[in-house]
Amino acid sequence: MTIILDSNFLFAITFKKDKNFQRAYELFDELKKSKFHPLITNNLVLEETQTLVVARFNGNSFHLDKIYNLFWGEDNFFQIEYLKQDDYKTVFNTLKKYTTPKRLLSSVDASLITLYQKYNADKILSFDSHFDTILERLY
Repeated sequence: MTIILDSNFLFAITFKKDKNFQRAYELFDELKKSKFHPLITNNLVLEETQTLVVARFNGNSFHLDKIYNLFWGEDNFFQIEYLKQDDYKTVFNTLKKYTTPKRLLSSVDASLITLYQKYNADKILSFDSHFDTILERLY
């Protein structure tokens, strides 16, 4: 059973002051005990999460080090898929397919939908409700 990870979950699990920290920690605990593997995200989520850390903590290197450790250090618990040039065309087509005036998706959101479909994932772990009519969400 495959789970796709969104940036808001990765941010929340790392920083206790995030409004979703408690729920993210509970979900993380459930994932450790469950059969949900692999846990996957992509490089666009990493970029978005890093940007969020820079913005929320004014570029404080302590917080950047925490997110580095989550992505590539001893705190890492998920796989990272790096998009190739042709993958961006698929992501763009996904963005066009699912974006409406009432549901404005980002390229990162579209990349997660694409990743979900590629791996025939069971759920996306995200606190963003705009995935609800497209994917099965764990939150």
